[in-house]
Amino acid sequence: MEKRTPHNCRWAEPTLYLPFPYWLEAWSTPWSCRRDGPSRLLETTEQCGVCPRFEPRCREGVRWTFGAAPLGH
Repeated sequence: MEKRTPHNCRWAEPTLYLPFPYWLEAWSTPWSCRRDGPSRLLETTEQCGVCPRFEPRCREGVRWTFGAAPLGH
């Protein structure tokens, strides 16, 4: 079983990729969760390990989605 981390959770995204002014918080809260609507900044990612809403990323072997099309498409 793969470890539950923001790197492999469908709902987690780097705070740096959020719109202004939220991305300014990326240094102190590098991860955010968009599971329940608007992204919320995560003070710690410890809760990701036991989150009942954890879902693995959709595509096998892909850690980041960022809304971009896969390479070569």
